Amino acid sequence: MSAGFGLWQAGSWPLGTLRADSEEAHKSLYEGPTAARIPTCLVSRGTANPRASLAHSAGLDGLRGIAVLAVLLYHAGVSWAPGGFLGVEVFFVLSGFLITSLLVAEWERSSKIRLGAFWARRARRLLPALFCLVAVIGIYYALAGAAHAVPGLKGDGISALTYFSNWHQIVAGANYFAATGPVSPLEHTWSLAIEEQFYLVWPLVVLGVLWLAGRRGAAGRRRPLVLLLALSVAGAIASSLDMALIFDGGRNLTRVYYGTDTRASGLLIGASVAIALALWRSRPRPEVESPAITGGGVPARAGVVLGGAALIALAATVTGMAVVNGATAWMYPYGLLALDALVATLILAAVTRPGCAAARGLAAPPLRGLGQISYGVYLWHFPLFLWLSEDTTGESGARLLILRLAATLAISVASYVLIEQPIRQRRRPAWLVRALTPLAAGGSLAAVLLASSASALPTGIPAAATLPQPPPQLQGNDPGCTVTLQDGKSYGMAPLPLSKQTQFVYSALGAHQLSWSGSATKTFNTCPPKRVMVVGDSLAFTLGVPWLQDEQRYGLQLADAAVLGCAFTTQGSLDVAGTWEGQSAGCPNALQTWAEEKRALHPQAVVVELGYRDQFDWKINGKVEHLGQPAFDAYVQSQIDKLVQVLGAGGTKILFLSVPYTHPPDQSDGSPAPAASPARHAQINSMLEAAAKRHPKTVSVLDIDETISPSNHYNADVNGQLCRFDGVHFSAYCSGLLEPQVLGEVRKMLG
Repeated sequence: MSAGFGLWQAGSWPLGTLRADSEEAHKSLYEGPTAARIPTCLVSRGTANPRASLAHSAGLDGLRGIAVLAVLLYHAGVSWAPGGFLGVEVFFVLSGFLITSLLVAEWERSSKIRLGAFWARRARRLLPALFCLVAVIGIYYALAGAAHAVPGLKGDGISALTYFSNWHQIVAGANYFAATGPVSPLEHTWSLAIEEQFYLVWPLVVLGVLWLAGRRGAAGRRRPLVLLLALSVAGAIASSLDMALIFDGGRNLTRVYYGTDTRASGLLIGASVAIALALWRSRPRPEVESPAITGGGVPARAGVVLGGAALIALAATVTGMAVVNGATAWMYPYGLLALDALVATLILAAVTRPGCAAARGLAAPPLRGLGQISYGVYLWHFPLFLWLSEDTTGESGARLLILRLAATLAISVASYVLIEQPIRQRRRPAWLVRALTPLAAGGSLAAVLLASSASALPTGIPAAATLPQPPPQLQGNDPGCTVTLQDGKSYGMAPLPLSKQTQFVYSALGAHQLSWSGSATKTFNTCPPKRVMVVGDSLAFTLGVPWLQDEQRYGLQLADAAVLGCAFTTQGSLDVAGTWEGQSAGCPNALQTWAEEKRALHPQAVVVELGYRDQFDWKINGKVEHLGQPAFDAYVQSQIDKLVQVLGAGGTKILFLSVPYTHPPDQSDGSPAPAASPARHAQINSMLEAAAKRHPKTVSVLDIDETISPSNHYNADVNGQLCRFDGVHFSAYCSGLLEPQVLGEVRKMLG
């Protein structure tokens, strides 16, 4: 899972009067090198329409620092920060509070809100660093080539630049808590999209409510704020109910986690705090101040209670980041609502009781400093963590963590000093910024398009590639016969045009589902052709698709009946990228499905490529198990034998293809995934060999590693051609390389 947030930094301008026509009146409360700032009309005694000035709140900077630190540790795979993704929610509440404070303060001053100026400041603050990030990512993957391709990078880049990333990932079916393929370096921009969508819509709502309330003759300056508060609270409740209903016991976790509607509650709770505080400050008060009132306008006794509550809230927030995980069902929405309440308490304490223990702790210089550069930290840390792994650096453990953090901080500081601050503070000529903006936007988009082009998989076998040809005796000498090939709902028989094979494979893997719907006629020289089923997981799928094009050369009629995401193991959940993930919907009953297809298709042989996911860690009945443990080994072996018994019934020949060496995505701490373990690779293949020895008349094993991993370890390229495009799945070239070996072996088995 990847966490994310919009990190707008605190301002650095000196205290001074805010004026409706002054740029200083509209500076973001998030921006600057010293401390978060809020209008003093919201934190000090005054009239209903005070002249506001900017006041420091160092505690809010520190709260931002804690949030971004939690996200860093979470993405770095630190074991004691499984709830670091909660930093996102902290920033949502902060953002809602600070932006609403600005909007309300401007309305209090001038009875209007300059939306154009507001949105222009957002663009100056956010876009320069984002353009730079996307451009660097595009250049990196353009140079890396197809062996390191990230499917869908073009769409990720466009959605990041247009702040639509969260909905793009919902549509794409991504799951932050269970990434199984190459991780997009722009995955984390989903929360920036939510924040920007909020910043686009919420000011319109605020202005509309306040203006309409005033037009309808609402008494004084307080009644419009009361209506706005009621609306923000109602919106937060509606968002939480929306989350609870859509979550549906965890079946729609991706939709709930990414949705703007379901995540708006944190932003609106922060907004509610800002509005309530404005109402509190503008309440009618006696002319003589009571000595029981603190400098922040809060009764002394209430201030003591608030200070104590803030200390508890800080401890609870940090504890939550250390104990929960993204798949904890009660988090949606109850845990997030509880966190929103804790953050609201901390905000109130930092603003009204800056001298309390919790506020002083948050104002510690290291936390404040981290909070001030947190936007750049968040933007750059995720791709850097992907690129700096044990494999690429040779470092591991604490040394790798330090390297990742140091690189992130160095680049973030450079971004802050050289890119973000000069443009935000208008230290560059306005004409130059205006001229460079479209160039920067176009350049970042061009870089992504270049990367997509440079890393695109070949649509077929490259012309320069040399593939082995089938022996003449396998091509058949019988009179030709025409056969109609019709896809079923769960298997494919009709060949795809060469130009569409790669797109079909990419789309199926990206959507995590496979749908066949085609038909064709084909002439075979061996009549009738031998019928063969190809079953297994996504590796079997990527092997089988190109084979459908050339099956007639071997006198075979193939049916690709692979089911994505399956294993011999059919119970429990597996550890994918640090999160326990259930199997794909069709996997627990995959063997039953294949048995039904066998009865319908009457194959004489079955080719099986299965076992990659059995190399993962599994949790069965609450116990973590993996290959190498006797009990789990015995279970997997029994599952292999069960498949042989079911699919080999009636004398049907079975050809197991060895589970190849793979290089799945590294773990979040930069170490190789367990599925890449040579020991587990050897164990699963020894089980296939054991099954063949127990059933010598019907079962054979073909070691495909001899062809695609000649160096006895994973290879992305073979013979100078791309063989595996994501560390796991086969390219069209790799399928073609194995075709004569596999299909030729099937013909031999069938005589």
